[in-house]
Amino acid sequence: MNTRKAILLITLVMPGLAVVGISLYWFILDYDALGKAENNVERLAKGAKVSYGQLDYAYHRTLAHRINVFADGTWGLLGGVITAIGIHGLATVREQNGSKEKSVLDK
Repeated sequence: MNTRKAILLITLVMPGLAVVGISLYWFILDYDALGKAENNVERLAKGAKVSYGQLDYAYHRTLAHRINVFADGTWGLLGGVITAIGIHGLATVREQNGSKEKSVLDK
């Protein structure tokens, strides 16, 4: 394997895939928690004996979960971009030959 390809693989592709995987895991957990929090707000809103403070607290918990889901999605996107840059680099890097050929610009 070419040294340039190994560097691209180690510094971009593998960390990018790790970020995507970890973000996807936390996204699934946070999205499930968001659904439960939304159901809790709906249950409290339909209940007869609920104070404004309880409803306000439950609503703000949903906002916290919503922010977490957004952040997890953003990190997943960032990891995907990093991975794509690494894969693009792997696809476009030139193989080094033992002979030194002159390019058109060197003439």
